[in-house]
Amino acid sequence: MNYLAAPHIHSAWSDDASWSLGDIAAGFGKRGYRIVLLSEHSRAFAEADLGAYHAACAEASTPEVLLVPGIEYNDPENLIHITVWGEVPFFGHTPQIGDLLAKVSAEGGVSVLAHPWRRDAWRRYESAWTPHLAAIEVWNRKYDGLAPNKQALAMARRLGVAPFVSLDFHTSRQFFPLGMSLHIDDGVPLSPHSVYQALRQGAFEPRAFNRSARFFMGGPARPALEIVERTRRLLRGRLRHLRRES
Repeated sequence: MNYLAAPHIHSAWSDDASWSLGDIAAGFGKRGYRIVLLSEHSRAFAEADLGAYHAACAEASTPEVLLVPGIEYNDPENLIHITVWGEVPFFGHTPQIGDLLAKVSAEGGVSVLAHPWRRDAWRRYESAWTPHLAAIEVWNRKYDGLAPNKQALAMARRLGVAPFVSLDFHTSRQFFPLGMSLHIDDGVPLSPHSVYQALRQGAFEPRAFNRSARFFMGGPARPALEIVERTRRLLRGRLRHLRRES
């Protein structure tokens, strides 16, 4: 069975977001998502928080929406970001990325390289990381906007790493019809464990506008979205300029 997941979601457990877990379950549930892949910032976390966080996710889940706990780690320079899901310990506030990826793999967790074009993070990429990555974000709603990032797409294809889309949700401005379809075998209960297993097995497919997101990653659809995104950014810039002038 396939379940639509909202990926890379920040709740009030992160230091730069305010939505409660209950509000997140309700907000994404009414938009057709069955799973929410949470990604709280490591810099606001501690090992002692992990048990309470998992318990809070379980309590706020509903029969319609499963909240799956996860952590977004950043390096000491706040440049490279890795989202991690799995039955794994907390790996520290600002770990070294190579060490983090190796430890996540050893613990049976899943790592995804987040928004590689934010602050040119891709320039710090090391080839030794590739075997430890389940996917690379090629379309991050917060940073890439309304179109996939063509450089991130090229990077994922060059490295042979699966593409991932995400909302990077902090506020309602990041609601957008993106998601990951996770395949869980019939008869297997939907749970954090079965979600982690699907991610580990690569049993996922990016979705956008109720179809495979791959349709928008090549052919005429991608340049059309890129034009829409450039127009949006241009208009946003002009609007900000007018507000400053007024």
